[in-house]
Order: sequence, then structure tokens, then C-alpha cells
Amino acid sequence: MTAEELESFEERFKEIKMSPVRNTRLTALKKDLEDAYNIPEHYSVAFINNNLEVMRLYRDVCYAVDLERVR
Repeated sequence: MTAEELESFEERFKEIKMSPVRNTRLTALKKDLEDAYNIPEHYSVAFINNNLEVMRLYRDVCYAVDLERVR
């Protein structure tokens, strides 16, 4: 994946945060990130260390999904 593709995911996340309908869109974004970057289901230090920017965005999206569930 290129830097431009990651940037498009980041822009999508910013748009979703401003949207009144966030929960479904956040969940879809999380799944799209998992598919696009082959994010492992189980914790992998090696993957995290090799994909810091991707994992930063992925963590932010996961936290946002969790916050939406609490509301």
C-alpha cells in the first residue's frame, strides 16, 4: 500500500468522525483497513513495528468504534 492510500483512509476517518451516522461507517473502515493491510487477528509485535503508521490509524479507528458502542 502506498502513502496516498493510507492518506485516503485517514481522510475517510476524518469525514466519518464528523458524520451523524458513525457506528456502521467506523466498523466498515476498520474492516477495510484489516483487508487492505492484512492486519493480523492476533497481536504481532513484528507487524506493528513494520507498520507503525497503519497501526496508529487502525488503533484510532478501533478506539472510535469502541466509544460509539458505549454511547
